[in-house]
Amino acid sequence: MTAGVLVSAGVLGVIVLVAALFFQRASGAFSARGILRVYLYVGSLAGILALAVGLGSLLDYGIARVAGDDFVYGTPPVPVAVSCPPGAQNCEPGPADVILRQQERQNEQRRNEDLIRGLTFAVFGAVFWGAHVVARRALHEEEAAGGPLRRGYLMLGTAVFGLATVILVPTGVYQALSNAVLEAPPDTFRPGADALGGGITALVIWLIYLRLAVGDLRSGA
Repeated sequence: MTAGVLVSAGVLGVIVLVAALFFQRASGAFSARGILRVYLYVGSLAGILALAVGLGSLLDYGIARVAGDDFVYGTPPVPVAVSCPPGAQNCEPGPADVILRQQERQNEQRRNEDLIRGLTFAVFGAVFWGAHVVARRALHEEEAAGGPLRRGYLMLGTAVFGLATVILVPTGVYQALSNAVLEAPPDTFRPGADALGGGITALVIWLIYLRLAVGDLRSGA
């Protein structure tokens, strides 16, 4: 869910940025140098998006390790004919016990997948973002505060992660509260708070972008 929301918001934001530059093409935004500058900023944002997906997955993994797999990935329906309760010794497992063990292994696999996905996306996103930042500096494309492209980049990042925050944080909080407060029959699946890690990550990055955007506006003014 986190990756889908972040990617959708990022694609929408890039479309808006390109459209805005198209209507301002008289300023030279679509010259060869202008296209390169736009690409470097868009690439930087893409790296931040990949980094956010990775950090969100790592945070889900950490929450699952602390609060339990069921809290993040959901509580599977418990078969009514379980003959071996947790901690039972010298118990012959029946078909229902086998199903329960399979469900537990599935949640454990999802947790491990979050760890691998988080490390992969976080490392790749950080390297991709860093490469574009270094390229901007090498080409002297680091604009001073108040520059139109830099200001557009900061406002775009603020909008993208603000939109992701508005979607993911309430969803994750709702999922966590519903699991803690509401009761559900044991034979039904209870969804987990899988949006919580991505929501916290989006919130932190949104606050960073918002602070930079406000500071840029003040310096430019």
